[in-house]
Amino acid sequence: MHPTLHQETHQLVAHLLRHQSGRIIATLARIFGARHLDLAEDVVQDALVKALQQWPFKGIPENPAAWLTLVAKNRALDLLRRDASLADKIADLEKLGSEDRPVNSVVNSGRGSSLPPAAEMDDQLALIMMCSHPALAIECQVALTLKTACGFSTGEIARAFLTPETTIAQRLVRAKRQIRDRGIVIDPPSEEELSERLDSVLRVIYLLFNEGYSASRGDDLVRIDLCEEAIRLATLVSQHRGRQSHAVHALLALMLLQAARLPARTLPDGGLVLFRNQDRTL
Repeated sequence: MHPTLHQETHQLVAHLLRHQSGRIIATLARIFGARHLDLAEDVVQDALVKALQQWPFKGIPENPAAWLTLVAKNRALDLLRRDASLADKIADLEKLGSEDRPVNSVVNSGRGSSLPPAAEMDDQLALIMMCSHPALAIECQVALTLKTACGFSTGEIARAFLTPETTIAQRLVRAKRQIRDRGIVIDPPSEEELSERLDSVLRVIYLLFNEGYSASRGDDLVRIDLCEEAIRLATLVSQHRGRQSHAVHALLALMLLQAARLPARTLPDGGLVLFRNQDRTL
């Protein structure tokens, strides 16, 4: 094992855990159903551990996110095969998984496309919409979305809400139980449903942007990648044909305005620059 490859693997896996795990979980939840959210989270963690074990020796795959998705999906199938009540559905699940689109599929730009709404929303946004189901309490909606779809840790969510971690953990358990009990599925909502869920969706996106703009953990005080992810999700919502809301465009405009300052907010060593000292030309 080459020391450099070992270090590179750890850095890459940490990056994938933070920035791709939510998308992979969303893809698996679409394939296997929302009631298997816990399973999706567990197998993604298993896949990340397997990457740490194999990549330093076998090399990093050309498409790490796709590799993780495949390993996680196969692990989920193995676990589901042990459930006798799902035995007759395994063949259908395997077929669905084999025909699945790439994990990082890009939604269309909204410029006159004839694709249905489902094709305009990637898995992650569809999962956020599901987590914003009105049957769930608003505090559970936001916590579940940040944890499952956006890759936040329980501690980060707790800090965002100034709430004890145990309280957040209880909210997550309660939300997942309600999803199973009520049979809530991952489907793009209708225009009426989207209107009902919009406030919660925008609240989640705003918290995601805030975490990037002023990170609560890690070495970087500013996380540009998280800000960009929040802007991407807000753009998807704004382009959805069923929701042309002033609130969506207002939030997107606010984030773009703040993001325009990001290159001037930090020094090369990562330190913050006071507003009055920022280089406006950046």
